[in-house]
Amino acid sequence: MPPTRPHPLRTLLAAAALAASAPLAARAQQPVSAPAFPSPESSVAAAPARDTTPAGCPRIGNIFVDNNSVFLVGDASLDPRFNAAYRTANRLHVRTRESVIRRELLFHEGSCYRPELLEDSERILRSTGYLADADVFSVRQPDGTLDVIVETRDEWSTRLEASGGSGEFSGIELREDNLLGRGARAAAFWRHQEGENVYGGRAGTPQLFGTHVDAEASLARTPVGISALVRTAFPFRGEGARWAWRQSFLRDERNFSYYVENGTRLERRLFPVERTAWDVGVVRRFGHRGNLTLLGVALAGEQRDFPQDTFSAVEGGIPVSELPGGGFVPGLEPVSATRLLFLAGQRRVTFDRRRGLDAVHGAEDVQLGADVEAAVGRSIEAFTDGNDLSVDFGLNAAGDLPGGILAGTRVIVEAKRDFEAPQGEESWRDVFGQADVWTYWRPRGDSKHTFVAAAHAAGGWHTRVPFQLTLGQRAGLRGYTRQVAAGQRRVVATLEHRAFLAWPFPRLFDLGSAVFVDAGKTWSGGDPFGRDSPVLVSAGAGVRLAFPPGSRRTYRLDFAFPVAPSFRPRAIQISIGTGQAIGRSAVDDDPQIGRSSRQPIGVSLFDYPLDR
Repeated sequence: MPPTRPHPLRTLLAAAALAASAPLAARAQQPVSAPAFPSPESSVAAAPARDTTPAGCPRIGNIFVDNNSVFLVGDASLDPRFNAAYRTANRLHVRTRESVIRRELLFHEGSCYRPELLEDSERILRSTGYLADADVFSVRQPDGTLDVIVETRDEWSTRLEASGGSGEFSGIELREDNLLGRGARAAAFWRHQEGENVYGGRAGTPQLFGTHVDAEASLARTPVGISALVRTAFPFRGEGARWAWRQSFLRDERNFSYYVENGTRLERRLFPVERTAWDVGVVRRFGHRGNLTLLGVALAGEQRDFPQDTFSAVEGGIPVSELPGGGFVPGLEPVSATRLLFLAGQRRVTFDRRRGLDAVHGAEDVQLGADVEAAVGRSIEAFTDGNDLSVDFGLNAAGDLPGGILAGTRVIVEAKRDFEAPQGEESWRDVFGQADVWTYWRPRGDSKHTFVAAAHAAGGWHTRVPFQLTLGQRAGLRGYTRQVAAGQRRVVATLEHRAFLAWPFPRLFDLGSAVFVDAGKTWSGGDPFGRDSPVLVSAGAGVRLAFPPGSRRTYRLDFAFPVAPSFRPRAIQISIGTGQAIGRSAVDDDPQIGRSSRQPIGVSLFDYPLDR
């Protein structure tokens, strides 16, 4: 198990656990002062194992849960000058209920003691959005059982988050990730998405009706209609879990934004799209920890319609007929398909706890190793307009390289083979792919400085659905407006230096800085409105904030300006958001690919529906 942070309460709880199970006569001989204990890990290894069952399996005795609020008032790591502020923050926060924490544990009182289940439980607790940190450790008792102590600290769960850039807000959200201390989440939001206003709300819980079923529902109003999602899932809980299932339904009515070059700038054109997607499936794991094979089956459907075959909005007074292609988007076809998918994958991973990679100074669980996954789905003729085969492939890999470098990559590709394609036309259509690579390097293990390099590539080939990528702040090229070039292929690379400042009030919040250089380029591909862009370069600096200290949630503020092909230091662009702009935690499905891809299931074996 990874080392745990020292805390006086750990020793007191360990002492209480021993005292609670020791015979009364033995307790009377104990000194008043707290006895000295070895670390929880060494105590388990050092004490001679005693068989408590015929099978020789040591049993778990008592489970003690210490569910702390946001701040541990009186802790030596906190500044006593701010005790009043700490207490006020705790009063405004509803502490996570003990029953919620116990439900996430993979063991119970009286079950067989398995160290890997403690490790998985600790990682599951840290992966929640409502806990900032968690320690799970055991203490050997005189009767041969092991008492388990679960110590958690809450995250500040009520947040008002804003995002934006280029001098304007692109969204604001009020959210609560720990409603009434039950781990439930609720949010209301407004977003300026693809140039339009979208507003709505969502709610969810990881423990539906006290079970391990994760449920989520959202509803939003768009300029075209509604966007609604309903999903329930039973996740893989730890590396030893064997089964997972998911069902989801999505209805999305909105305008698709194309960007058309007009002189020296891009202008937005709106194209209405109505989309429905659903799926239901199950996945089974075989093998053992560190070497798992996954097999599954799913049924997925999609339908995509275009209420109008021309742009529905014209900006700048330009008639539709004067746009490239006469205002029509060539090659678009309605989609209606139901597919039976077979899922397969191989997983060989371990987890390591490291501090201050993407969090300002908090601890994070890093997945090391590799997993490969694939999904193949044949259309069901009775429910499909056409005859096709869908193929998806995914790869995740990360590991330590010589010289203290941590590096990783993620690759996702999806394609569709049309068996009824006219002769002479390409049969592989709607091919989408993205690839991400990232590296971290520190001069020393305890250094406050971290260098991060990352690159993201995305593209589409032979598309018959609306598809376009843009270059700019939206794609991670800070220093430029949200859209500066359009096409169907894009690459963005970044080099960033991060520093943990430990100033001015390190016991109240974590503060860090970042200095970066971004570079990017687009290629037109098959986009009738795109073009090959020059290499654009920007540079800038920013600050990173986490509250309370040790939180994994990072708030970002960046200032950047163009460097090439023209140097414009006064054209400063400001961007705000949550989470780091680059790195392992920033790797996600490209939103501009996501709005065009099939996306009922795709390759999601290892988070199918969720790996907690």
